[in-house]
Parts: sequence; C-alpha cells; structure tokens
Amino acid sequence: MTRYLTELIGTFFLVFAIGTTAVAELSHTPIVIGCTLTVLVYLGGRISGAHYNPAVSIALFLRGSLEKSCLLPYIGVVLRGAWLAATAV
Repeated sequence: MTRYLTELIGTFFLVFAIGTTAVAELSHTPIVIGCTLTVLVYLGGRISGAHYNPAVSIALFLRGSLEKSCLLPYIGVVLRGAWLAATAV
C-alpha cells in the first residue's frame, strides 16, 4: 500500500509542477520539471520504484521487473494522481 501511495503523491507533484509552470509560461519550466522529477525519483525510488508514468510501468512489466498483479494498480494510481493534479491546476 505504501508504494501505491508513493506513486500517487509523486505523480501528483510531478504533474502539478508541469501544469503550474506551463500555465504561468515561465522560461525556466524545463529546469523546474527536471528538478522536481529528480527529487521525486530520489525520494520514492526505494519505496515504489518511482515509475510516475504508466509507460514506465508497462516497460518494466514487459522487461519482467514488475509482476502482473502490480501492473494495473500502478497504472490506476498514476492516472488518479495525474487527474488530481490536473484538477488542482
């Protein structure tokens, strides 16, 4: 359960950072996104693997690093976190 919560929170902050900097049309948007992703991967990597993207989860599943029973929950929480952030933006 902790890894799914980590994915939800991490995805929320990543999409929120992307959305708020894009809406504000800041010139340093790529730096903000890169720094946010770096911090999130550093913090969540040991807990959940820090996927934060359904494509990453699918790639890890195809590679054999993610169990089939974990694939749909990972995709679900990532999509939910992105939706929450997009709603907040």
